[in-house]
Amino acid sequence: MTEKTKPRVRLLFVAIWIALVVALFVGFTFINAPHGGSPPWIASVIVSWLPFLALVGVWLWYARTSRRSSSGTSWVDLYEQQVAENKRTNALLERIAAALEKPSPG
Repeated sequence: MTEKTKPRVRLLFVAIWIALVVALFVGFTFINAPHGGSPPWIASVIVSWLPFLALVGVWLWYARTSRRSSSGTSWVDLYEQQVAENKRTNALLERIAAALEKPSPG
């Protein structure tokens, strides 16, 4: 990551965290309201599923960004290396086959 993107990433994490805390606070306020009835179903769904969905979202986002920023070889480079290795192996196998086809002296 470059130096410019680090503050943006931290700001994104802070914004997600603040939104999660606010949503949970509002959800618990609806659930614990002294109106005597059951809480609205949407409030209980938000309170129970929002943290899980936020965690999965952050996990997927992190997986995508870490995959993009990896400095390893690309798929094309790996494929080209595999093709070169296959050619080398085929050449060695042809040498072995040619050696086995020669009649033995004696």
